[in-house]
Amino acid sequence: MNKYLKKLDEFLNRNDKFIISTHESPDADGLGCEIAFLDFLKQMGKKAMILNSDPIPDICRFLDIDEEITILEDESQLPNDIEEYVLVVLDTNDYSNIGSIYQYLSDRVKEIFIIDHHKGDQSMIDMNLIMVEVSATSEIIYSIIQYYNKELNFKTAQALYTGLVFDTGSFRYPKTTSKTLQIASHLVNIGVEPSKIYEHLYESNELSSLQLRGKILASMEVLEDGKMITMKLTPEMLKETKASFAEGESTINAPFTVKGVTASLLVKQDLSGPVKVSMRTKGNLDVSEISIKNGGGGHKNAAGYKSKLTFDETYTKAVEDLKNLFK
Repeated sequence: MNKYLKKLDEFLNRNDKFIISTHESPDADGLGCEIAFLDFLKQMGKKAMILNSDPIPDICRFLDIDEEITILEDESQLPNDIEEYVLVVLDTNDYSNIGSIYQYLSDRVKEIFIIDHHKGDQSMIDMNLIMVEVSATSEIIYSIIQYYNKELNFKTAQALYTGLVFDTGSFRYPKTTSKTLQIASHLVNIGVEPSKIYEHLYESNELSSLQLRGKILASMEVLEDGKMITMKLTPEMLKETKASFAEGESTINAPFTVKGVTASLLVKQDLSGPVKVSMRTKGNLDVSEISIKNGGGGHKNAAGYKSKLTFDETYTKAVEDLKNLFK
């Protein structure tokens, strides 16, 4: 860990004012990291704030105990001395993946620094703190807090534990290690209640989310002798069910409840915004290279990207790309 922290240490030493952000359509890992890293920076005597492009999903609102996450809607919300600030991007290795906020900040902040765990362009790994071998960005933030010997209060512990649970699939994904579980144990000792975290993340959705999930599953195609399942999440489905886009995204994991399925594909589009591709696999089926070639990133068994093609064109291309892994 120490070799990675040298770049962070230099970054922290030369700056005093920080804006923290995460990827568009934020998830529990990105949001948990923001809350924990904000607390860390304040303990370091820094001035810091969280600015995001998209709202917090309902299932994650419990994390923002002190209402520290601001959704940027216009420039008036930026500090007057914005040129003195730097931007810390969490849980994505693509600067532009933080959504509309990037347009407001990219040319105005002093510099940008990434803390992430997704596989991507090697130059980004060399310039930032990106550890592709760890289970979640929350694991990196925890290690940073421990390295600098700063306090882990309940709010921070809850945020990091939630991030770990979400990004490890409740500690079942391949990158889950003994260290991941040791970190979780420490956070529980601080006062985090695992049952409550699980309830917030997986048992707090609206009925509309179940209806949306049904439509997504109804769109599925079974390919490669039952080893591959593809699905669609369309704007029309969102309009019909009145569910949120975030509520449908987790359906990508549903096919793996079926014996023999080793690849899952979800092509999705919100009511506004680009067409996106999410891929999940088991074993040696590596989808990270497909994602990187299309301008995205991720892990060996979990990756995605934004597409410049139409929805139908994207779906056809993504299906063929994934099918090629079985040849």
